[in-house]
Amino acid sequence: MRLLLALALFALAPHALAVEPVRIVGETKYKPHSLVRLRAENVDPKAAILWRVHPAKGVQRATTPRGVLEFAAHPGTYEIELLVIRQTDAGLVVEESQITVAVEGCGQVPPAPVPPDPKPPGKANVEQAIGKLRFGSAGCTATVIGPRRPDGKWDVLTAAHCTGGVGSRGTFTLKDGRVLNVTVAARNADCDVTWLVTDSAVEDLPFANLAVKNPPVGTEVWHMGYGVDQPGNREDGRITGAETSDGQLQMELSVSSGDSGGGIFRADTNELVAVVCCTTERGRKVLMFGGSAERAARMRPVVKTDTDAWEPLAIPVCVVRKTDADWQPIDIPVRRK
Repeated sequence: MRLLLALALFALAPHALAVEPVRIVGETKYKPHSLVRLRAENVDPKAAILWRVHPAKGVQRATTPRGVLEFAAHPGTYEIELLVIRQTDAGLVVEESQITVAVEGCGQVPPAPVPPDPKPPGKANVEQAIGKLRFGSAGCTATVIGPRRPDGKWDVLTAAHCTGGVGSRGTFTLKDGRVLNVTVAARNADCDVTWLVTDSAVEDLPFANLAVKNPPVGTEVWHMGYGVDQPGNREDGRITGAETSDGQLQMELSVSSGDSGGGIFRADTNELVAVVCCTTERGRKVLMFGGSAERAARMRPVVKTDTDAWEPLAIPVCVVRKTDADWQPIDIPVRRK
């Protein structure tokens, strides 16, 4: 009986002594910014333990008790590997276990905020674009015309009889008190129009727009210059004649000394259609004239870019020189006795 019991125990012994395989225990999904925590099970107390995390970039591991892995990581999927190394009579035995964990993101990443549109260079504001012009002691009116030039400077429109020739310099004072130095860039005495350019680049100026076409007869217009009659007041009128041969429009409008060079604008669009030139009588609504927008547009100075400034250089014309191979001896004259 004892022998049978011993044999039975011997038969059961291998199963009783069998070791459970090592494994990793823990959650496999984690919320954003959560700490991943995993535990090794069925590990021999005397065995060495090695944890590996793939990918390892950006993983911040914490100091933990034996058999525990804790780390923080960016959203993504991570492969966790557990290696257990233990000593047996047969030598070293390495056991391993693997698990995949996922760290969730914060949902759909919101798009990067769209930066506000850059501040436009200037703003269309006709009344604020009108200012006082001074060349020497002569006082006139002028208007900033947009858009701003590519070089950052601004075009200013006035009458030719208010300025000197191309290259002469004056000052232009805006309603907000800013004083700008200006230089004559183009001048036509026939239509009495001058284009000035500010000497320096200016980030923000009020401006008016130049009409593309001359308005038809009967169009209502207005101007607001610095005439001595009523400085800075608005005068209304209308177009009474088409462009003349010298490039001027005929209007019925009240102007006076100091209004010269001021812009005349369409009442419906506020586009500049003419520049005050001359009148048949000062300080009353009478027949007067002004350089037309179409003529002014053809005169407007153009900013040359590097491409525009390129001009083909004339290729030199060379003279073909003859070589020794082309050399032919000339027969020497023979003088007979």
